[in-house]
Amino acid sequence: MAKGEPTPAKRPAPARGEPTLAKRPEQLAAKGPTLADPSSRPQQAEIAPRVEKQFSLDLTPPLPTDSPSEPPVEQAMLASPAPRTDIPDPVLPSLPRASATVRPEEAPDRTRLIISEPILSNEPLAEVWPPAPQLRALAERVAFHPECKAWAARLNRELDQLAGLPLDSSEATESLDALVVIHNDASTLADQLGYSWKRTDMLQVGFALQRRLAIWRPLHACAQSGAIAERPPLDPQQMATPLNAVEAELRTGGELLSWSDFLLLDHIRDAMSLGYPEVERRTLARKVLRRMESAELNDAQKQVLTQPAFAPFQQELTVWAAEDVSLATALMQMEQFETTLASIDAIRLADSCQSLSYSSDTGLTALAVLIDQHYRNANCRIAVNASFMDALLPQMEPAEQDVDDTILGNRVRGRSRRETELKIRLSPDPIQWRVQLDVYGVVDSNTSSSSGPVTVFNHGRSRYQASKQLVVNPLGFWVSPATASAQTTTGINGLRTDYDEVPLLGSIVRSVARNQSEAKQLEARRVVEYKVEQNATQQLDAGLNEKVELWQDKLLNLAVDPLRTMGLAPAVIDLNTTSDQLVGRFRIAGDMQLAAHTPRPVAFADSAFSMQLHESTLNNSVRQLNLAGRRYRLDDVVRQIEGRLPQSEGSLLEQLPEGIEVVFADENPIEIRIYDGKVEMSLGLAELANGSRIYRNFRVIVAYSPQITGLRAELVREGTIKLDGSELGFGGQIALRAVFAKVFSKQRSLPIIPPQVADDSRLQSFELSQLALYDGWVALAISPKAAVAAETTDEPKIRIGQGAILQKITH
Repeated sequence: MAKGEPTPAKRPAPARGEPTLAKRPEQLAAKGPTLADPSSRPQQAEIAPRVEKQFSLDLTPPLPTDSPSEPPVEQAMLASPAPRTDIPDPVLPSLPRASATVRPEEAPDRTRLIISEPILSNEPLAEVWPPAPQLRALAERVAFHPECKAWAARLNRELDQLAGLPLDSSEATESLDALVVIHNDASTLADQLGYSWKRTDMLQVGFALQRRLAIWRPLHACAQSGAIAERPPLDPQQMATPLNAVEAELRTGGELLSWSDFLLLDHIRDAMSLGYPEVERRTLARKVLRRMESAELNDAQKQVLTQPAFAPFQQELTVWAAEDVSLATALMQMEQFETTLASIDAIRLADSCQSLSYSSDTGLTALAVLIDQHYRNANCRIAVNASFMDALLPQMEPAEQDVDDTILGNRVRGRSRRETELKIRLSPDPIQWRVQLDVYGVVDSNTSSSSGPVTVFNHGRSRYQASKQLVVNPLGFWVSPATASAQTTTGINGLRTDYDEVPLLGSIVRSVARNQSEAKQLEARRVVEYKVEQNATQQLDAGLNEKVELWQDKLLNLAVDPLRTMGLAPAVIDLNTTSDQLVGRFRIAGDMQLAAHTPRPVAFADSAFSMQLHESTLNNSVRQLNLAGRRYRLDDVVRQIEGRLPQSEGSLLEQLPEGIEVVFADENPIEIRIYDGKVEMSLGLAELANGSRIYRNFRVIVAYSPQITGLRAELVREGTIKLDGSELGFGGQIALRAVFAKVFSKQRSLPIIPPQVADDSRLQSFELSQLALYDGWVALAISPKAAVAAETTDEPKIRIGQGAILQKITH
């Protein structure tokens, strides 16, 4: 390993989990007109690109480019992951600020999004284009604005033309081409609307049309080519020969026992001999395939899986994993999920996507990747500036200590004073986080050294700089050995000899001693500089290595391991470092769950810290509680939910009445929605028993709105609790409101920013500059107070509060 190259921090053995880096499909052929500026897809940046570029959509994603030239040795990474080539998530534009007199809680003057057209039908699906009620609802909302009314009418007419046409018809080709033109016109129109809710609504419907066209056109090509997801008849016994070959290969290498557990070989044999139902066989095969393709396997493990015996085994597993899915079914499930956002519909679409991915047709597998990209996109994004990290660095107080050392054979004693400053420096890297910690120090010393009858009194000043690099990528934390350099200046304060009282001899001895001391100054400085450098590197290595291990353990124990235990697969979608910012995009979702699919908002350009979190992260976590159809004591449910929320003062358990039992609904027992500046939680209960009183089949709906004070941001219940159930009478309404008024008390807020962060004295120069709740996203940003307070005539300022992406701007 080259000097200065980061080495891995202490890490646990690779876990058996999901791949963290997705693979790219082959290029898909696109017919018809090209969407606006396909060569410039939206990039990850705080300052959004021009509107027409935000609407760009590349239906033929570029293949990975040639590898760049080798980086310098000091920049190399032994475990550097391959760069991602997936399309970035779409973003809504960054905003100018407006006058601070605009109140954050002002609601925009815009129509509510209402979807009334039903989707599901009990009749068998025909291979035709389904309706798109969610897209129509967005068009109706944008039609509220006079400038957009004609465009919305064109979109509705073309959707009318497309709905009901055969998937492979030439008429559908014409309609899709017309929708591309309408999409491109939306780009131009949005650019003319300025910063207002009109532009936000236009961008939202434009992105909704964009993500559909990204899938509709390749799907139409598959339909015209005759691609179908039908499988040959499945004979489970055909697995016997590949399974025996794999076991023989592993037995020869002496690794059968450990690999048998990892690849679930005994379960596969049971599935053959005991006649597992097809659903269980399919689930088992998919689980084994995911393990075989996991990005967390090390090189030795990957080498084992490349042995010839594994290819037929993997091929047969793919046959087990596949399921017949028609193109019309996939389209209908997409629109159903877009309409309801319900967990059951998310599961159906995720299952169909996986089934298409195991197809033998390359067009269908590429289509599955596109669905995955657009409906399982990153649902959490974090960006941190170096200035924010600098603010959180500990302040090093001056330290004094005794000096007792040996330099050039002479004992040196005295006192020293050390002053140290820590700084963060970011090294640009497109595929990982690369942070350098620089330590700048000054050591002042006053010492004396004795040699024979002579004692020399010295003063010295050593300036040093020590650096250590930390790299974070999907493979773990990596740290480089510390390096240091020092420059020392020294001088003689005075001399004392045993002959100072002797005339003439004393002055001769002092003169000789001074000459000898000055002659050794250069060599002594080199020795001191070496000792300072050694001390600096040892302290930095010991301090930072220990902290890196602590950070990694905390990340695993507090985030990664709990998510995996819940059945979620936290995945790194993208990590990159710029000269002043760390950016990371992550997906938190289980195998049968979706993630983000709507465009996320972006923070102001002056943000020091920003985060965008999609509601799917919350819903995916809650759904892993497996509450559907199960009976619980109400206090047990509250205890589970509280364990997954940020800590706050008090506990709901102290307020709940005793003895209440609930049975959750079979579908969507808990759903969380983020829209129009609020967070709405809905509980579906099949039964609630309070003593002898039993209430059945109702939903509890409660809304929370944010409150901001400095860096403190929290959600507080607004309005009254809504109860929806046809079987509830007036008395039931009153009784249940009393119960749930305690469960969702107005006196208990839910912190968005943990109190220990909001009250941190090191962040006194920052304040919350953005808190947007819109279209499924929570977006918050922290900026320096000076940036928030700055206001000019040419560049008015505004902070986004309880409104959504774009607040009303004063003129």
